[in-house]
Amino acid sequence: MLIMLTSAEENILENGYFIERDKPEGSTREEELEVSIDGEEQEIMVGIPARKYNDNELEIKFKEAMEYTRKNYLGENPSSEKVSKSLNLVSYIPDSAINISWEYDTGNIVNTDGTLERSQIAEPAVVQIIAVFSYYGIERTMPLEFTVLPINKSNKEIIWDKWNEMFSELSELSGNKKFLQLPAEAGGKKVLYKVPEKNYILLVILPALAIIALIPVITDSRLNENIKQREQELRIDYPGFVEKFVLLISAGLNCKGAWYRMADEYKKKLQNGGKKRYLYEEMLLTERHMESGMNEAKAYELFGRRTGLLKYMKFSTLLVQNLKKGSDGLLRILEYEAADVLKERRENARILGEQAGTKLLMPMVIMMAEVFAIIIYAAFQNM
Repeated sequence: MLIMLTSAEENILENGYFIERDKPEGSTREEELEVSIDGEEQEIMVGIPARKYNDNELEIKFKEAMEYTRKNYLGENPSSEKVSKSLNLVSYIPDSAINISWEYDTGNIVNTDGTLERSQIAEPAVVQIIAVFSYYGIERTMPLEFTVLPINKSNKEIIWDKWNEMFSELSELSGNKKFLQLPAEAGGKKVLYKVPEKNYILLVILPALAIIALIPVITDSRLNENIKQREQELRIDYPGFVEKFVLLISAGLNCKGAWYRMADEYKKKLQNGGKKRYLYEEMLLTERHMESGMNEAKAYELFGRRTGLLKYMKFSTLLVQNLKKGSDGLLRILEYEAADVLKERRENARILGEQAGTKLLMPMVIMMAEVFAIIIYAAFQNM
């Protein structure tokens, strides 16, 4: 029976039957082989484990791991005699397949992530943790001992700690009594108590000043919101404006006739209860300019400037050029513009969809004003 191994990569197989392993620090890899047994071929995936350390190598690696851990576990602390910052509990040994874990019973002074609970101790505490190194069931341990320093508190902090301790004790002892006794002294210092006087004037003045300070912010916010709303409305109306203008030009009207026709239709909508639109209000203003004797090209140019948007300026420029050079090619240019606004119509629809769930600032300001009003009313009621 003949067994033959072949591979697409010639450098994988050595002498036809040997495959080189990764170094011990590596990992198991898979290689695809074609196996032929007695003339029958089959493709298989072969898992190739990394090489293991021999006894001498393992002892060297254990020593290297211990040395690396001993040098790094203190983190930013200067020495094991003065530990006040978090420990660096190593979880990985570079260039080594040795695994490391930690065992400790430090009375909640050291957390599993190496942080310290220094508030738990009043004096320096000597604690011990154990680093456990393992490799395929073989273990080595290394105890590490260090001194954790307590938090340095000022005299004021110490006195307040004493007061809190005495308050807790008195509260516990007088739990079934009608009155709670407060500590008369703390840290050798006499303690006096009094009820603070409430300054109702501040309760009224401060909210009032806050409201006054908010007035310019609210005004600017409303102005900016109106400007954004106008620009958004102009962008939304532009595709329909261009398409309708092209339709009227195609029907045989000149630019002025198409302009007047669209303005007249808007007037009829207003008379029937329709809503005002910034674009068509600007068209009515342009119509009045032309009726009062203003040059038609100048009226179109002013229309583009008043809108403040590049697309309208471009459109008004096309109309002005048409008046200066003649109407040849105007319809074709406008049809190209109408084709381009289809993309803008889709973009406008996307923007409106994103803004549908956005809350406006004004309701939030109104709610804030209501809260201040309630606070002021309650303050006056208690005076």
